[in-house]
Amino acid sequence: MLCRHKIELSIPTASLPDALIPRAVLADSQQAERLLKHAQAQADTLLRQAQEKSEQWLEQAQAEFWQRANRQLQRWELERQAICERLEQIATSVTNQALSNLLEQTPPAERLSALLKKMLNTQVPAIAANLVCHPQDHLQVEQWLTLHSDAPWSLRLDNSLAPQTLILETDEGSFHIEWRSTVDSLLLLEPASGGR
Repeated sequence: MLCRHKIELSIPTASLPDALIPRAVLADSQQAERLLKHAQAQADTLLRQAQEKSEQWLEQAQAEFWQRANRQLQRWELERQAICERLEQIATSVTNQALSNLLEQTPPAERLSALLKKMLNTQVPAIAANLVCHPQDHLQVEQWLTLHSDAPWSLRLDNSLAPQTLILETDEGSFHIEWRSTVDSLLLLEPASGGR
C-alpha cells in the first residue's frame, strides 16, 4: 500500500543558500534586460539622428562657406579687372603724353621732312604733282625737294594753309597731311572705361 510520508526539513528557509533565485528577481532581471535593450535602441537611434543632423549641418556649412568664398572671389576679380583697366588707362595716358611731348619738341624742319617722307611713301610710283605749303614752310620744303630729286613735285605756296600743312595735288585728287593730325594718329586710343 501506499503510504504518504511527509519530510520536514530541519533547516530554516532563511538559511538556504543563494543559489536559488526567486522568481521576482528573475522577472526584474528580464524587465531590466528589456529596458536596457530598449534604451540601447533609443541611444542608437539618437546617435544615428545626431550623426545625420551633424552631416546636414556640415554640408550646409560647406555650402555657405563656398558661397561666401565665391562671392569674395568675384569681388576680388572685379577689383582686379578695375585695377587692370585703371592701369591700362594710366599707361595709355602716360605713353600718349610722353609721345606727344617728344613730338612737340621736334623742330619744324624735321616735322616737314617727316610729313614729306610720309607723302612720298604714299605715292608709289612717284607721280608729277603740285606740292602746296604755307609760305612760312617754303624754305624747308624747297630744301627737302632739292635733296629728294625722286619726288617730281613742283612747289606752290598758299597763305590760306596753316603752317606745317601740306597738300599734294594730282590729276586724280589731292592728298592732305598736317602735323597735328599725324601726331594724333600716332597716339594710342584711350581705353573705354567700364566693363568689357
